[in-house]
Amino acid sequence: MNDNNEGNINSILFEKREILNITPISTLSRQISEINLNNSDNNDDEGDIVLPHTKRRSSVLRRMSVGYQIDDNQKLKTKLDIFTDTNDELYKRSNSNTPNCKINDFEKLKVLGQGAYGKVILVKNKYNGKLFAQKELKKASIIINNKNIERTLSERTILSKITSHQNIVKLFYALHDNSKLYLLMEFIPGGELFKYLIKENFLNEKSSCFYIIQMSMALNFLHKFGIVYRDLKPENCMLDKDGYLILTDFGLAKKSTDDQDDNNWCNSIIGTPEYAAPEVLKGENYGSLADWWSLGCVLFDLLTGNPPFTGNNHQKIINKVLKEKPKYPFHLMTSSKELLNKLLNKNIDKRFNVDDNWISYQKFSFFRHYKFKDIENRNIEPPIKPIINNLENAENFDIEFTNMKISDLNGDLNVDSNINDNDCFNGFSYTASNSFMDSYLK
Repeated sequence: MNDNNEGNINSILFEKREILNITPISTLSRQISEINLNNSDNNDDEGDIVLPHTKRRSSVLRRMSVGYQIDDNQKLKTKLDIFTDTNDELYKRSNSNTPNCKINDFEKLKVLGQGAYGKVILVKNKYNGKLFAQKELKKASIIINNKNIERTLSERTILSKITSHQNIVKLFYALHDNSKLYLLMEFIPGGELFKYLIKENFLNEKSSCFYIIQMSMALNFLHKFGIVYRDLKPENCMLDKDGYLILTDFGLAKKSTDDQDDNNWCNSIIGTPEYAAPEVLKGENYGSLADWWSLGCVLFDLLTGNPPFTGNNHQKIINKVLKEKPKYPFHLMTSSKELLNKLLNKNIDKRFNVDDNWISYQKFSFFRHYKFKDIENRNIEPPIKPIINNLENAENFDIEFTNMKISDLNGDLNVDSNINDNDCFNGFSYTASNSFMDSYLK
């Protein structure tokens, strides 16, 4: 793809959502303001909504903001140790026997995204040539803004334990120096599904089915651990080099504790309003069923080119989510409408519980195009195959960022490894096992 065509696609990518002012809550952007939708007095740890003032940014940077107030190091240690004692055999753990590395072991190649509090950079290990997406977050931004670090740590804590699902992004290293936190993750070169949706306007039922199956498998996998994803949307779904879907951006994901009911243990008004379930927007208790509503919204988006409820400001969108029924275009097939009706039921007691009815779910007419097992085994030719000429050029990412000069970022790097013993982020570091890395870093 030449530069002119790529520029046109990226222009269209932002223009479509800008027309409707459809922007996500809690986006990491250059300027962020916070509002509270009548939820300031609840007991949940994440009761704020963040609204961006700028257009959408690359999803790899979203949700790097934080919320909890940390009074002392012990409270932080409690959050870091959230998964330490679990014996759940569903977790395929990676050990820490791999030799440690330092942040200056990686060469910066391209900027993939940038916001007020950090950036994501394509980096290459200087010694073995492996590529990673390096997410950076400034420690000072967390401390100065007196936010909850749980959102910052959620990707580190969840992804360091959830390592076995092919549709979930992989974490290989978590590092920090005196100034920043770093998550070195799987580089997914195909870019956002959202980009291709904008280019195609909307997808047919068969193509949509291919991606919905993969989202469903990833969500069902997470829900087995009591993890609610809370921000499913096309921007958070990326395509690998073969065109298979990878779920990214776990900054809003949250894990229940053993004494919490999986169906109603969250009550944060959080996520993206176009895709958020009614119970989420009302500040009610919710759980994994909220993710299945979001899947319905994504399915509607894939099939029509827009989510089911839109408006020129967040309040109008929220009012529609709470009060209106989705209006199906004439071209939607009966099989699509059947599944949408099951997922987009505002009554949580009547919404189809996919996790409890996983086998029945796979038998919906909408899924007649593919067998779940064939997609799981990657036996299907994807409907969209990313064009990748050179992995190091990050061709499928926004040129607004990839054209930035790496030399302009060098002043940000702090490679001092002598971290203060009193640093409240001690315990953040993580290294995956050699065998795990060898499995995914070809």
